Amino acid sequence: MSTETVTDGRPRGWARAWGETWRLLVALVFGLVVSLAVWFGDPAGARDAEPLFGLFVFLDVLVGLTVLVMLPLRHRAPFVLTLVAVVLAGISPFASCAASLMLVSLATRRRAAEIIPVALAFVVASVLGEVLWFRSEPVLPLWQTLLAVVVVTALIVVVGLYIGGRRELLRSLRERARLVEEEEHLRLAQARDHERTRIAREMHDVLAHRLSLVALHAGALEYRDDLDPAETRATAGVIRENARTALTELRDVLGVLREPGPDGGTVAAPPQPTLAGLDELLDEARSAGMVVQLESSLPETLTGGRGDPAAADGPSEEAPPTTTSRHAFRIVQECLTNARRHAPGQPVTVTLDGRPGDQLVVRVENALGAAPRGAVPAYPSSPGAPSPALSAAGSLRAGAGAGAGAGAAAATGARVLRGGHGLDGLAERARLAGGTLTLDSSAGRHVVEARLPWTR
Repeated sequence: MSTETVTDGRPRGWARAWGETWRLLVALVFGLVVSLAVWFGDPAGARDAEPLFGLFVFLDVLVGLTVLVMLPLRHRAPFVLTLVAVVLAGISPFASCAASLMLVSLATRRRAAEIIPVALAFVVASVLGEVLWFRSEPVLPLWQTLLAVVVVTALIVVVGLYIGGRRELLRSLRERARLVEEEEHLRLAQARDHERTRIAREMHDVLAHRLSLVALHAGALEYRDDLDPAETRATAGVIRENARTALTELRDVLGVLREPGPDGGTVAAPPQPTLAGLDELLDEARSAGMVVQLESSLPETLTGGRGDPAAADGPSEEAPPTTTSRHAFRIVQECLTNARRHAPGQPVTVTLDGRPGDQLVVRVENALGAAPRGAVPAYPSSPGAPSPALSAAGSLRAGAGAGAGAGAAAATGARVLRGGHGLDGLAERARLAGGTLTLDSSAGRHVVEARLPWTR
């Protein structure tokens, strides 16, 4: 019966003190009413004429006050104190209300091993007190007295069981609400982590390709000291163009994250590249000096080819889903970036295969190896138009230095590439798309193969 809930912002100690105070007041007031009714309720005044009447009243008050003192202490020894209280209530009408409250409090614990003995003691003490001590008028048969006491005791126990069950239900509901709140916090934390990972992956995909081109062309200016001013300006223009494109793409990504929409929502994300822009991506890689070959069993129109759409091997409805196509494009883009960084000058083969209702297979393969120290691949001055000063790829990849580099690669076998975040991002992309990603760097070749679901 203790007040556990804190309401209206009151401290817990005040709420508990108030709960004990109102119980004491109720026990005191109703105990006095019962005591007065028992000792002074005889209209004939026969009880007042008894010689020990004053002593009986004094004992009643003394025992009642003792039980009242035990009432706030009931939680320290619930079973023992309640058992003593119900026994004393058999000879003290003043203590009957406090003993009843203690029995209710004990019943809220919902332990049969405690409730049954105390309830039996309450019944026996009350019946014996009525028969041997009080002898109320008119005198009732023993069975009627016993039945009345049993019914009252049962009602007291039922009230305690109901209060205990209600408290248990409230505790379970609070616990369930707490668990739901914790799960919600966990879901929000996971969602934030997932969103951060997605943002990092998108920014990596957007910037890594462009910045690798910037680094590649800047390397030409660093290592080539035989360029005339025109060739230097042309290479600087390529660097500027790629840097500007990278900034534009970065601004698009950040704009989605920061700027609210006109209706208070988020801004629509810029269009993401798909396999329809694959040919443009490969042309850009070739213009940077890479040797890239595309082997595709898909219709040319699905990879950005300029073939006749009517000649495609199937209707346009058989194109991969936009999400799958975007993941495939990003995988090819990241693989080209890695090949440009870790295996400059090595030919790259991009293979696309699959059919609707099955899988889309994306395979990017290149030989392992590194360009000789100080060598720089060919760099164009503009897309599709190699600069005369930077088109000396043959001289950079030929000669003794290139031969030494190739021999070193062959002697060491499959070289383990320095790890970064790109391959981890590719694996995460494939997993989120419901597919798989496998890596193989054996036999002197680096192979990345992704299998993505191609739903109809």
